[in-house]
Amino acid sequence: MAILLQNLLARAPRLNDLRDVTRLLIACDIIEDGMSDYTEEELLADWQRPGFNLDTDAWVIITNKGQLVGFAYVWSCDYTQINMRIRVHPEFLGRGIGTLLLRLAEHRARQFLRKAPVGLRVVLHSAVSSGNQDAKDLLEQEGYTPVRQFWRMMIDTDESADGSFQPGKLKFDLYAEMQQLTALAQPQQRTGIYIARQYDIYEKELRAGEVLPTTLELPIQSVYS
Repeated sequence: MAILLQNLLARAPRLNDLRDVTRLLIACDIIEDGMSDYTEEELLADWQRPGFNLDTDAWVIITNKGQLVGFAYVWSCDYTQINMRIRVHPEFLGRGIGTLLLRLAEHRARQFLRKAPVGLRVVLHSAVSSGNQDAKDLLEQEGYTPVRQFWRMMIDTDESADGSFQPGKLKFDLYAEMQQLTALAQPQQRTGIYIARQYDIYEKELRAGEVLPTTLELPIQSVYS
């Protein structure tokens, strides 16, 4: 099903959208963090991971001029912790795109409840840049709470003292529970290692039988198959 939202089309991504989605992610990173190291290869790896279905687990928003301005996906390896990512082009904020993508993603995540082990807690996670107040406000309005924070670090392996590393960059994440943050100092920058991004992780527990507001309650002009 495709949806029109004020002259914006929502549909499943296709492989030939890879470059445009990557450009969108880079544009969002630069606005939020002043830098981006995201690549098409990383996005393609996400789309090809086991258990992920590009036709049912992801969405893009396209303008009537063909510009890709929104992207979201959900993914889980065990159906108990479901991960969600939502990105909206900085020039298209405030139009309901983020809300639509969030509800599409959450609707899909709730379908995973049928596959989750009986009796286990199922949560939907979303990581957002700590500086993206609009995204954090939206998540909180939709019932999400902040549970932890992490810093995405990068090591520049070009600067290895013994020459044992191949040229390139190695990424890793440093996590902290929200209640620990008051005692956690930001790591000091040093040669060959630096902080790339700082994120807040929001969480919402999903329960069987709960009903989301339908996407038709958003300002959609028309729906067609």
